[in-house]
Amino acid sequence: MDTRVTHLKAIHYFAVASRTLSYTKAAQELFVSQAAVSQQIRLLEDYLGNKLFYRAGRDMQLTTQGHILADHLGEAFDLIGKGLDRVKAEPFAGNLSIICPQSFASSWMMPKLWRFTAMHDEITARLLCCDFREDLRAGNADIDISNDENSQKDCKQIKLLETDMILVASKNLADVIKFNDINDLLRCWLIQADEAEYSWPAFFREFDIQTDVKQKLWAEVSSWYMGISAVKAGHGVFICPKIMIQDDLESGDLVHVLPHFPFKKTLSFYMHYQEFSPRIERIKAFEKWITDELAGISIDPFDHRHHNIGQKPAEH
Repeated sequence: MDTRVTHLKAIHYFAVASRTLSYTKAAQELFVSQAAVSQQIRLLEDYLGNKLFYRAGRDMQLTTQGHILADHLGEAFDLIGKGLDRVKAEPFAGNLSIICPQSFASSWMMPKLWRFTAMHDEITARLLCCDFREDLRAGNADIDISNDENSQKDCKQIKLLETDMILVASKNLADVIKFNDINDLLRCWLIQADEAEYSWPAFFREFDIQTDVKQKLWAEVSSWYMGISAVKAGHGVFICPKIMIQDDLESGDLVHVLPHFPFKKTLSFYMHYQEFSPRIERIKAFEKWITDELAGISIDPFDHRHHNIGQKPAEH
């Protein structure tokens, strides 16, 4: 800290008095006595070794040194005010930036986000798709949703959901192969995400099946979204999070194959945000909305009727 910045109270009193050119008016604005203003300015003058005011008849005027100090303090207090405005709590209305993986955004968030916007039309939600984590302290996003359990520093972590990993195929492929036995998987192409924990070798090891997966592995994709797109095109069977294809399963576009061979692995998603964010009221509104959606409490903002989206709430 610059040790020259002393007598802050006296500086504050002088800044007001230099603007009003009156100890009486400055005292009224500061809710103190005129004597208190006079005392503080006298202390400042003693510290500086210069007079800051002089009287011209009944009027009070700034000396040359007083003008110089008043000009510098005006700029300083303007910067301080701007700094305080940037970090103080913002009003409820405004922007809210949410960063999450593209797969989660495309398959789950985007089809439902309109309900949040309709409920809170004063909040502009900005959805940023990114498969790496954003440091929320940098201020580029307000909320980080990911399947990384490691909480960021100075952030609150909430477990949003835990979803099963299931085997899915297109309806046409399921009609052709039937998938009555686990060995039926070797009659078609296999697609897997670039996640060793959820790979086909991990699945087959779980059921003690020895097989060369490489012979049937058609593609390894970098995101769940890419794998789901490939499966919808009929290119094979994919291991993916159930939450991301819930609507496709209900519509019949995709089929959960071999449900009697459940993969024990699950995938969890977490929401992170700074508890002291200036946008905390908007964040809390989003938190309530998304937890309600995941709990099956989906309120149509236009008619307020409840709809069940079929997802069990996560245990917090």
